[in-house]
Amino acid sequence: MAYYVRKISRSKWQEDPLSADEEKALLEVKKVAADAVTNCIKTTGNKLSLWRVEEKRDSIDDIIPLIVGFERPDTCDIIYISDEVFLQEGIVIEQSSEDANTPIEELKQYHYNAIVEDYEGLGKFARIVLRSLDNHKRFKGKEVKTKLREMLDRQEIDREMISDKLYEKIS
Repeated sequence: MAYYVRKISRSKWQEDPLSADEEKALLEVKKVAADAVTNCIKTTGNKLSLWRVEEKRDSIDDIIPLIVGFERPDTCDIIYISDEVFLQEGIVIEQSSEDANTPIEELKQYHYNAIVEDYEGLGKFARIVLRSLDNHKRFKGKEVKTKLREMLDRQEIDREMISDKLYEKIS
């Protein structure tokens, strides 16, 4: 089963994943903090950026497109969102390699956008995040730094592919 990776600020979201009980779930969605919506569901052109992985490995390799774009090797919280959840919530996913924010050409094909056009769509995506919290993974800053340094050493990425600030922090 394919998954989509989305970076979130885990501390902004409720402690537990969304309840299976419909009434309880509706109340939980209504209690999503404004900071969670404005920080984690920030759209550009009514779209939310995602990275597709064919399987959930809980590996830093799943977030390489994200970390090469960082300014600092910070801790990174992500969720894995299954194909099924998007279908159930009625959110359309489209491949979008042309606006993939990664310097690694061969990874651009794994960039997708979730189309979220309005207030209702934001609520649906909030439900998606809540439903996916049990598929949360945290990568510590040290792990990010180590992975980027390894990629540079093995020449998987070039110095020019990452920001000056990031290069300073991992050198």
